[in-house]
Amino acid sequence: MTKEQFLSGTFFTIGNPRYKGACTFNYNSNPGCISKQSRSSIDERVVIDDYECNISKITKSGFEGFTHVMKKKVVVKYKFADLVEFKEVTLPC
Repeated sequence: MTKEQFLSGTFFTIGNPRYKGACTFNYNSNPGCISKQSRSSIDERVVIDDYECNISKITKSGFEGFTHVMKKKVVVKYKFADLVEFKEVTLPC
Protein backbone atom coordinates (compact mmCIF):
# COMPACT_ATOMS: atom_id res chain seq x y z
CA MET A 1 0.00 0.00 0.00
CA THR A 2 1.19 3.51 -0.70
CA LYS A 3 1.13 6.50 1.64
CA GLU A 4 -1.44 8.15 -0.64
CA GLN A 5 -3.77 5.14 -0.43
CA PHE A 6 -3.39 5.11 3.36
CA LEU A 7 -4.16 8.84 3.67
CA SER A 8 -7.21 8.52 1.40
CA GLY A 9 -8.79 5.99 3.76
CA THR A 10 -8.33 2.81 1.70
CA PHE A 11 -9.25 -0.32 3.68
CA PHE A 12 -6.28 -2.55 4.50
CA THR A 13 -5.16 -5.62 6.41
CA ILE A 14 -1.85 -6.15 8.14
CA GLY A 15 -0.26 -8.92 6.11
CA ASN A 16 -2.57 -11.25 4.19
CA PRO A 17 -5.92 -12.03 5.83
CA ARG A 18 -5.99 -15.64 6.98
CA TYR A 19 -9.73 -16.23 6.84
CA LYS A 20 -12.93 -14.86 5.31
CA GLY A 21 -14.36 -12.16 7.55
CA ALA A 22 -11.00 -11.06 8.95
CA CYS A 23 -10.88 -7.53 10.36
CA THR A 24 -9.81 -4.64 8.16
CA PHE A 25 -8.58 -1.17 9.07
CA ASN A 26 -8.54 2.31 7.56
CA TYR A 27 -7.17 5.76 8.36
CA ASN A 28 -9.68 8.41 9.41
CA SER A 29 -8.11 11.85 8.98
CA ASN A 30 -10.61 13.55 11.26
CA PRO A 31 -9.87 12.95 14.18
CA GLY A 32 -6.60 11.26 13.08
CA CYS A 33 -7.12 7.64 14.05
CA ILE A 34 -7.27 4.10 12.71
CA SER A 35 -10.73 2.52 12.54
CA LYS A 36 -11.25 -1.25 12.67
CA GLN A 37 -13.98 -2.98 10.68
CA SER A 38 -15.27 -6.33 11.93
CA ARG A 39 -16.56 -8.15 8.86
CA SER A 40 -19.11 -10.91 8.29
CA SER A 41 -17.64 -14.34 7.54
CA ILE A 42 -20.51 -14.93 5.10
CA ASP A 43 -20.29 -11.96 2.75
CA GLU A 44 -17.49 -9.80 4.25
CA ARG A 45 -19.78 -6.79 4.77
CA VAL A 46 -18.86 -4.48 7.65
CA VAL A 47 -20.75 -5.51 10.79
CA ILE A 48 -19.03 -3.21 13.31
CA ASP A 49 -16.90 -0.11 12.61
CA ASP A 50 -14.91 0.79 15.71
CA TYR A 51 -11.91 2.81 16.95
CA GLU A 52 -8.55 0.98 17.01
CA CYS A 53 -5.84 3.57 17.84
CA ASN A 54 -4.75 7.20 17.56
CA ILE A 55 -2.08 8.29 15.06
CA SER A 56 0.85 10.16 16.56
CA LYS A 57 3.13 10.38 13.51
CA ILE A 58 2.99 9.75 9.75
CA THR A 59 6.28 9.57 7.86
CA LYS A 60 7.04 8.95 4.19
CA SER A 61 7.46 5.21 4.85
CA GLY A 62 4.95 4.45 7.63
CA PHE A 63 3.02 5.56 10.69
CA GLU A 64 3.08 5.35 14.47
CA GLY A 65 -0.06 4.84 16.51
CA PHE A 66 -0.96 4.49 20.16
CA THR A 67 -3.77 3.52 22.47
CA HIS A 68 -4.16 2.82 26.17
CA VAL A 69 -4.77 -0.64 27.61
CA MET A 70 -5.34 -1.01 31.35
CA LYS A 71 -3.69 2.36 32.12
CA LYS A 72 -0.65 1.57 29.94
CA LYS A 73 0.21 3.34 26.69
CA VAL A 74 0.79 0.90 23.84
CA VAL A 75 2.70 2.15 20.78
CA VAL A 76 2.66 0.43 17.37
CA LYS A 77 4.69 1.21 14.25
CA TYR A 78 3.91 -0.03 10.74
CA LYS A 79 5.43 0.54 7.32
CA PHE A 80 3.08 1.20 4.42
CA ALA A 81 4.78 -1.67 2.56
CA ASP A 82 3.45 -4.11 5.22
CA LEU A 83 -0.18 -3.02 4.73
CA VAL A 84 -2.22 -4.94 2.16
CA GLU A 85 -5.08 -3.18 0.39
CA PHE A 86 -8.43 -4.89 1.02
CA LYS A 87 -10.45 -5.25 -2.16
CA GLU A 88 -14.17 -5.37 -1.50
CA VAL A 89 -16.11 -7.87 -3.58
CA THR A 90 -19.62 -6.96 -4.72
CA LEU A 91 -21.86 -10.01 -4.77
CA PRO A 92 -24.71 -10.23 -7.29
CA CYS A 93 -28.22 -9.95 -5.83
